[in-house]
Amino acid sequence: MNIRFISVFLTLSFCIYPSPLFIKDIPVPEGFKRISYPEHSFSSYLQNLPLKKENKVLSYQKKDLSDWYDSIAVINKPLLFHDDLEQCADFSMRLWADYHKESGKLDELYLFNYPGQKQYFKNSKKDYFRFLRNAFASSNSYSLKKGATSVLKENLKPGDLFVQNETGGIGHVSIILDSANDQNKKLYLVGFSFMPAQEMHIERSPTDKGKNGWFSYEGFLQHLQSKYPYGNPVLRRF
Repeated sequence: MNIRFISVFLTLSFCIYPSPLFIKDIPVPEGFKRISYPEHSFSSYLQNLPLKKENKVLSYQKKDLSDWYDSIAVINKPLLFHDDLEQCADFSMRLWADYHKESGKLDELYLFNYPGQKQYFKNSKKDYFRFLRNAFASSNSYSLKKGATSVLKENLKPGDLFVQNETGGIGHVSIILDSANDQNKKLYLVGFSFMPAQEMHIERSPTDKGKNGWFSYEGFLQHLQSKYPYGNPVLRRF
């Protein structure tokens, strides 16, 4: 096989199977259909999040953490701060806040203090970045568990959270970024940030816990239990 043929083959392969630019470009498993949501909703915003060209997770120290995970892609949202501040619950709150900012809805934006009480941006007398810094520093997964709305598993959609926190201390938060279904089943793409503060990646489902990298609900619960044992998850919605 000559060099010219190899070059043409690789070029054609890239054209046929391009890297996804947005979450909505990640292929759904055969037989499934991506679920559509209202155009200006939080769920639709998440489906349209851009992805990094390189599947590389960077920490706040610019350390490559990609070997820690089996990820489908990494969200193209660089960390806002240069310290260990944007961890799992924080990055989920960051997405909720960015949705409001980019949609011109900052007057409706709220996050939570540690006990779970809503703190509205419009009442904070802070600029956007100071508001987020204060929220990230003073709340965690426990705050989302106490303050966010409970949701039933049959109603899960992008933007909903799996919150693990039993005691108020260390916990974990995962956020649904996309969903698809067939006649009998729903599957999900799930976003992960972690410790230390790091960019959010899309966790790839093991073959026995979903399909083509997408998680089933039961498969994701098993995945959390085996790899992220921070307590029984509860379902929450901003």
